[in-house]
Amino acid sequence: MAVDEATKKQDELELYQIDDKAIMPFFECHLEELKQFIQERRGQNLSLLELLKQFIRTYKLPFNMQRYMSVQTTYIKQVLQERMQDRQVAVSRWIQEHAGRHRNRMIQLQCLYLDRIKDKLLPEVEKMLEQRIENLQSKLDENK
Repeated sequence: MAVDEATKKQDELELYQIDDKAIMPFFECHLEELKQFIQERRGQNLSLLELLKQFIRTYKLPFNMQRYMSVQTTYIKQVLQERMQDRQVAVSRWIQEHAGRHRNRMIQLQCLYLDRIKDKLLPEVEKMLEQRIENLQSKLDENK
């Protein structure tokens, strides 16, 4: 039980480290992939929020790669301080042992964070997708 409480507290701390300002630019940057991803799942009757979470889990991309790498560097430094090993070996070992788990944890936290901001996020993403579809339709109409 104590582990569960400690994990919850850690999750809460890490949720507040997600960069709010990076979320919409992330989806804008991956708009084509997102649009295709949503179209491929059109018959599944999933909400936009669930589709966004699936997209994040499928592509395993942090909202802010620069911040993600900075946090990962901090984790590596902490491990290096705890283990006084050759730096190259320690970094390589950390990556082998923790990088996948660290990325999966960050992706899960991003999905949890979408639940917190869904009321603001979903209308913005819907509008962005609609505009993209309209732009593509306009280009198709011009080429006819």
